[in-house]
Amino acid sequence: MPNDSNNNSNGPPAPNPVLTAYESYLRDTPLVTRYTLNAILISFFASFFFNPAFALANIPLFTIFKFQLYRIVTSPFICSEFLSLFFVFMGFMNHGIRLEQSMGSTLFGALFFSLTIVSNVLFLVISIILWGLTNSESYLGQASMGIWTTLLGIIAVECSKAPENSQRRLFFLTVPALYYPLAILALFSMFAGVKLSYCLGVAVGYAYGFGKMERLKVKVDTAKRWESGFLRGFVGRVGWVTVDYASGALAWTEGGGSSGDSNGQSNSGGGSGFQMFGPRGGRRDGDTGNSSGGPGAVLSPNDPAESTTTAFAGTGRSLGSTERKGLLSRGKKSNPPKTPEERAALLERAAERRRQQQQQSEETGDSVV
Repeated sequence: MPNDSNNNSNGPPAPNPVLTAYESYLRDTPLVTRYTLNAILISFFASFFFNPAFALANIPLFTIFKFQLYRIVTSPFICSEFLSLFFVFMGFMNHGIRLEQSMGSTLFGALFFSLTIVSNVLFLVISIILWGLTNSESYLGQASMGIWTTLLGIIAVECSKAPENSQRRLFFLTVPALYYPLAILALFSMFAGVKLSYCLGVAVGYAYGFGKMERLKVKVDTAKRWESGFLRGFVGRVGWVTVDYASGALAWTEGGGSSGDSNGQSNSGGGSGFQMFGPRGGRRDGDTGNSSGGPGAVLSPNDPAESTTTAFAGTGRSLGSTERKGLLSRGKKSNPPKTPEERAALLERAAERRRQQQQQSEETGDSVV
């Protein structure tokens, strides 16, 4: 009995559930999504001491007349209510993680800030126009703040590329995927009233998804230059997804969230249920090879005629190496498709190697006898 008690006291301590949860969050959440959620969480705790909206919200009176233009960018990172924080984490953890894994951190960040800036600029323009027409200063004091303006735009971008017959579940309702953002907007309007910023977020998301904002989309080549340039310090951090190692459509099909049934209907309120983004988050523009940061085609399967050395090539790092890769930046960039002649040559060489191995084994057996 004393020995048993000594063994129990000398054993490893029980894992800390809080530390385990944080490590899982750090490991499984891409960097841009994680930084966004961290900023919202900091804003929530700061609201116990002061109201962050006075310093960060996009209010025309301060943004334009006080020339505090930084509010156009900082307005999504405001959260002062626990219920809002809960739904923000539920929504952004689903859509943000999948989109960032699909597009890469650079392109996802560009999408996030493009939707934020365009929505807030339109909010300022419309507020100034309404103020000029009505001479009511209330339009100068209304605020655009919170992550939902941008998140509704992200959902609209996603749903605008949904297959025609795909559907989403909104609690007990089944909604066509194309109208899913409008259903969420109607639900918010029923409980909190109609908000101009939310309406603009959905409108900007649809415009982006239907190709009306092509000039704002960042090209994949540009994203690569950014990652080798001023974003170089972020590339090596945990969770950064480079453009080359973005999972494309696989982020929506391989354990990236909720699953869909055979009719394209998602089994949960936040899941995708359909494939949207293409390889490395880029969309091929014809045969020119130029690719943009928008939705693209589904990844093609691996070629069975590829050599075995390519199929089992590792992506780890050797001992003593200082090279670091993002935690979610795994896999090897696929080779371009081979012509029938190249595949036949590969198969012939493989058959020749097998014949040589058989001959060597036979000769070795004869020498032993």
